[in-house]
This record gives sequence, C-alpha cells and structure tokens, in this order.
Amino acid sequence: MQKTKMIETDSTDQINTTTFYTDSVRVLLVYPNSKDVALANLGFQRVHTLLNQISGVECDHYSLPLGWTSEVLELEPSSMLSHEWKWSLDQFDIIAFSVSFEPDYLNAALILKYFGIPLERNERSAEHPLVLAGGSAVFINPEPLADCIDAFFIGEGEGLAEPFFRLFSENEYSDIHELLGPAAKIPGIYVPQFYRQEYEEESLVSFKAETEAFERVERHWVKEGSQDLCTHSVLHDEVSTFKDMSLMEVTRGCIWACRFCTAGFIYRPPRLPDLNLTYRSLENVLHGQGKSVSTVGLVGPSVTDHPDILPLARKIVEDGKKLSFSSLRMETLTDELVDLIQKSGQKTLTVAVDGPSERMRRVINKQATDDFIIEKCQFLTKKGILHLKIYSIIGLPGETEEDIDHFIALVERVMETYVATCSQRGNIGQVTIGLSPLIPKPGTPFQWHPMESVQSLKKKFMKVRKALGRLPHIKLSFGSPNEAYLQTYLSRGDRRALSFFKTYLANGHDAKKALAESSPPPDLLVYRQYAKDDILPWDIVDHGYKNDFLWSDYQRGLKEGVTPVCDTAVCKVCGIC
Repeated sequence: MQKTKMIETDSTDQINTTTFYTDSVRVLLVYPNSKDVALANLGFQRVHTLLNQISGVECDHYSLPLGWTSEVLELEPSSMLSHEWKWSLDQFDIIAFSVSFEPDYLNAALILKYFGIPLERNERSAEHPLVLAGGSAVFINPEPLADCIDAFFIGEGEGLAEPFFRLFSENEYSDIHELLGPAAKIPGIYVPQFYRQEYEEESLVSFKAETEAFERVERHWVKEGSQDLCTHSVLHDEVSTFKDMSLMEVTRGCIWACRFCTAGFIYRPPRLPDLNLTYRSLENVLHGQGKSVSTVGLVGPSVTDHPDILPLARKIVEDGKKLSFSSLRMETLTDELVDLIQKSGQKTLTVAVDGPSERMRRVINKQATDDFIIEKCQFLTKKGILHLKIYSIIGLPGETEEDIDHFIALVERVMETYVATCSQRGNIGQVTIGLSPLIPKPGTPFQWHPMESVQSLKKKFMKVRKALGRLPHIKLSFGSPNEAYLQTYLSRGDRRALSFFKTYLANGHDAKKALAESSPPPDLLVYRQYAKDDILPWDIVDHGYKNDFLWSDYQRGLKEGVTPVCDTAVCKVCGIC
C-alpha cells in the first residue's frame, strides 16, 4: 500500500511528485546550525544521500533558518517544517543529527527545545521520535550528549547506516524504541542507555557495558577502493555559504600526523577516492538537477596529497569552472598547481604554518622552517597570488613567550619579502595573519594536554597585535579564547554536561553563565593535565589504535621528536593497518 503526496520544493517554480510507502521509516536529518552553513557541509549531504538509498527509509532534511542566532527563544511554525516535503516533526519517526563541530552540541539541544522534545532521553515517551546522532564530533567524543541521544553512529556512515535501518524492516515493534537493544549489537552503534559511568572526587573512574552491548564501541570505517568514498554535493541552493560552489571529497584522512589534528588520527588509515569517478558522478547530479555550478570546492584534510589532483584540476579548469581548496600544504604547491589555481580565478591562498616557531612546529610534528615559509610566500607572490593568509595555532604544549617572539619576527620577515616582491610587480595586496588557540582534541596525541588559560592567551594575542598591528598591508584575525574554552569543555566533556545544557536552555541561552553554574566546574576538564592511566570520557570509543600509540606520540612531541607520515604500505606503528 502506498500514498502519493505533491511536495513543493524550496524553489517556487518546481513541483516534485514523490511516492511514500506507509511502511517506510521516515527520518528527518538535522544539521544543527543555519541553512547556509548546513548546505556547505559535505558530510551532511553525504548522509542525506546514504539514507535515501536505503530500502524502507524516506529522508528529508532540516536546518535552522537564515539569520538565526542562539538568542532566539522560539521559532515560527513555518521555520519548523522539513525543507523539501514541508512536513512537521510529528510526521517523522526519527530525528537524526549530523554534528561536525562541538559547539553545535548546544544547537542540537536548542532544536530539541524548539520542537518540544525533552532534552533528557529518560523523560521522553513512545510518542516522541527516536533521536540519533552521528558526525565527526560525535565519534570523537559522544559523551556530552549521551543522556540526550538514543543511539550514536560511531564512525563513517557508509556501511553503518544500512544495517541499523534494516532493523526496522526485519523486526516487529509497537514502539520504535524497542529496537535499541538489537541496535546495540551492531558494531559502530552506541546506545548509551546500556552503559554506566562511575565518578570519584569529580573524576571518571570506570564505565561498564550491560550484556546487550559491546565493552567498547568500535569505530566503523570504509576500506580503500570502496565506491562509498565517492562523495560530493547533492543539495544545491543559492543560500549556501559557498553559493555557486559544489563540493567534492578528494582525500579521507591525512598522512601527516600533526599532533593537534583529529583528521590525521580518527580517520586512519588515510584513503584516496577515485577522483574521475567522483567528478563524473558530481557532473551527473548537477545535470539531473539542471544546476550550473561555477566553482568546484575540493575537500579534504590535505587535498594535494592525492596523486591525481593535477589531472583533476586541469579537467575542472578546462570545463570552465573555478577551483577552490579546503587545505593546501606548502610542500605540495608546485608551479603547475598554482598556475591552475590562478587560471581558475582564485586570488587568495592560505599558508598554514600551524606553529609560531620552528621549535613548536617540531612539537606538533611539522618540520617547516622559517626560511621555507618565507620562500613559499615569495614563490606565491611572484606567481601573482597577492593575497596571502598565514595561519598558526598558539597555546601549544611547552610554548613560551619566546616562541611568540619568534612568530612576530617570522611575520616581519614575511612582510619585508612580500612588500619587496609585490613592489616589483607594481601591485600590493594584503596578508592576513590568523591565530587560534589550541583546543586539545580527543583522539589525538594532545588529548591529555590542558588548554592554555584564557588570560594567558589574551596576553599573547595582545602582544602580537601590539607588534604587528602597525605594519602596512596586514590584517590580524584572532580566535576567541572564550569560545575556545567552551569548545574545549564540550570536546573533553562527559555525561555531566547534561546539567550545563539544561541550565543553558533555561537561562535564555547564555553559555557563559551556564558554564559558571556548572558542576563539576568546567576548569577541571578544560585545564586538566591527564595522566597516562586516567580513564578519559571518550575511551568508550575504540578507534583501533594500539593502547599506548597516542601516548607515545604525545611524549615524543614534548621532546620535539618526529613521527613519520602515515604510509599504509609499510607502517604498522598505530596498529590499525
């Protein structure tokens, strides 16, 4: 038996006819941020595709309205309908959050509030939809949301979503929540109600799994060569942050093993999609939707690591499209690549130095010298790239005032060379200096390390501003230490974050005030130096590493030691391959 519904799309001049089956499970995929941000997230789009490919699943998507801010206490009814079908929440069986960034944990809590769904899982009834969550932030550390979510997807969605949703076609149930028991037996599915935590003196001392669940939740990942790695935009809308840009995944994971970066560890082993296949698929989707996209954004932790990146870039430019890159390593910037970037119309490139001094770069496992950085900046300027962004992290382990002095001296040298080279060309652009505080991320060698204090970070920013703010042709951009504090709290948090979310929802959405009233005090998480044998909230997730791999690399970093790149052909150090 089936029913047909006429559905008005976001575009007022298009009408789709969609057939829904009465026995299908209906999923509202939610990106917990505004619509423009959601449409710029490739992971969100990938999950939307995956769910709609599963037999017995009908999936629509939702994100917060344009112009939304967290100060909004209630949404208009028209802003609470799914984007394609224009359905209300009560027409869906499941609400599934796709969470890429920890601050969006707060937005997920807000969306539950807007839709009248109790924040705490134990307060919901059979009348409420099943609440799921996945995404990179979730499988780094799901625990802050563990009392709010019925089930988490731990790892990459390809190959994980299908066995979960198969439960709905293979099992009889009167209440959808009855399937959580069988779901807990699927590798990669984390059902937090089957796990218990114990605390002593405000520290987590143990977590125990009930008989229905695995002792730890194994992260799911897609193997090299799988067509599931063929990932690109499927939803296009002019309101997207990237507007006329279509996104395409070029690398998954990263070989470089920078110690602050989750992509180099939680996505191990690094894998390479078939770029020709992915680009053909993207073109077919665009053609089928009648879309004309002028820019192709190449996405990945280190895009230029793909051996076929140059042929792909040539093809895109030959097709009359512009190129955009999510990340470029200085080591991979060649003459031809820069020429293609220029030919496509891109005027700005980012040089990620990542550490303020050569010493700090060794600590994070990045070997770029000051001379090399200056050489690459000069190379780009000579090639006609007149707008540069130089980005670094501060607050790294063992960092001193002297390292900040080294960074100031580096920027001064860069600017001297930059101005001289631009003057020869008769045109001077702008150099943007970006500094962001270190957020010690779970799943990285720095997961044991505390965040540097907000006060100390502000002093360092002030020092840089005073020294460099007077220079011409330069713009300074600093990440907020207070926002970094909140993100670190959410990154390192455990289930006791529930009280923070409750306070936040009740106090008019004032995160700073909610943090001040939280118990245990957030400082105990944010500024804590963990010991090797401490139980960490995110230890519930098994990423496949050898037990002491990350700790050994952390200790090596403190001694400025080098860890080789992740070469899956020869290296077995971490234990995943």
